[in-house]
Amino acid sequence: MDEFVDAYDVLKVRPSADRDTLKAAYRRLAARHHPDRVPDDERADATARMQQINVAYGLVAEPVRRRQYDQLRALHRARGSISEAEDLWLQLLRSAGRWVGRQRQQTGGGWYRAGYALGRWLRE
Repeated sequence: MDEFVDAYDVLKVRPSADRDTLKAAYRRLAARHHPDRVPDDERADATARMQQINVAYGLVAEPVRRRQYDQLRALHRARGSISEAEDLWLQLLRSAGRWVGRQRQQTGGGWYRAGYALGRWLRE
């Protein structure tokens, strides 16, 4: 996957947002787009949107990963591409996915099939 995802755009926050703001944005979006909270005919779209929200939050929720993500984001904005840093981008996505999966385990599965969703998203 070489398409860059702007986590701040997905979460609808500014890049300077603090952790509490990021968490509140994630929770607000998750409550709105969670597949269990939408009609059956909208479930596929909600699942895809929730996958994006989970990954975006996973990229910026932890300080170390967020610093790395911010560096890649700056590179993408300056050059329009992250092709020279694609390995780092994939590593960040996988790291975010592992983090999402751990959070899901700690909350007893409260995050909608996060590990499966990220794996599917990475394969697309």
